[in-house]
Amino acid sequence: MTEPEIYAAEVRYEVDREGKVPAGRALFVSEEPGLIVATFRPGDASEKLCEQLNVVSRHIFRNGLWATRWGADESTEPSEHTLLKVRFEILPADAFPEVLVCLPRDRPGEFVWFIRDPHMSQQACNECNAYLKKSIRAGLWMQRWNQDEGETERFFFPDELEDP
Repeated sequence: MTEPEIYAAEVRYEVDREGKVPAGRALFVSEEPGLIVATFRPGDASEKLCEQLNVVSRHIFRNGLWATRWGADESTEPSEHTLLKVRFEILPADAFPEVLVCLPRDRPGEFVWFIRDPHMSQQACNECNAYLKKSIRAGLWMQRWNQDEGETERFFFPDELEDP
């Protein structure tokens, strides 16, 4: 099998305004090489959450911290930089500074989006995690670390959530 190509990507989050999300679902994901769009049913993710997820995602991909392996599937051998664990977790509002509705933690092999309650429904969280589990099995996501300089963990804080 040919090794999948590695691309920078754009991941975009939005609240559905066009009826894309099927009835009974909280999330619709569209994929094409270089672009993934996660569309949430209104009420299942806030506009503010989508804005902050978009700012962090732009930072991650513009700075080459992650890449996607388009064409990867469950038979693709994982690279040493393939993400092994990715998930969303909803935490109580008092676990966050007032300005944040999400706090992403990036470690080698693992990425967690901590989401401030009530900015995402449990159904949306579960559907995001199911999608991420499937894409992780396919080896879609890769992290890029500067381990020679001892980089082992990244958090994205409020000043990094201001889009330039």
